[in-house]
Amino acid sequence: MSSPRVDGRSLRFQHRRPELLAAAAEYVLDHGVTDLSLRPVAQALGVTHATLLRHFSSKEELIMAVGEKIRADLAVRLTSDGELHGARSMADLFKEMWNRLCEPREQRQFLVLFELVTHYGRKRDPETDLAQSLVHDWVRLLADRLITEGWPPEDATALATLLLAQVRGLQLDLLVSGDRTRADRAIEFAARLLDRPTA
Repeated sequence: MSSPRVDGRSLRFQHRRPELLAAAAEYVLDHGVTDLSLRPVAQALGVTHATLLRHFSSKEELIMAVGEKIRADLAVRLTSDGELHGARSMADLFKEMWNRLCEPREQRQFLVLFELVTHYGRKRDPETDLAQSLVHDWVRLLADRLITEGWPPEDATALATLLLAQVRGLQLDLLVSGDRTRADRAIEFAARLLDRPTA
């Protein structure tokens, strides 16, 4: 009795979900989510469709995992990147983050973000993984830094929400208009709010 055939490509990723997720994230960032299908993703990653489904049971699960990875990766950079972590103030960090996020490779995440909002936004469920990954986690990340600089927690949360909205709105503006000079001026203006925690 012959043993069942083993798919070597499946074995390659059997215990490597982090690497598979990283590769899937790159695919999503390059191709977007609007016409995303798991079979082309699996083919591009060099695994079978069944292997991909063992790690991500649906397209929605894959997209949510990618969204969380994008957020988590930036959080790691905030704490491990020497220039970002060493920023003297939240204002400096805010401006340096903007400069990083304007790099073409980083801008891909905003295109995916806007696709996600368009595709899933009508559900408007504040308890969904989408809301957690795209809104609450980012607000918490920024608010925590503001609190360490002396902002009261309620004000820190409100200001973090405003900062997040400004960055995302200006990214959309920049992607459409290409006017980096005007967007940079707006970021400089917004950063002034961060210099007055007692105002």
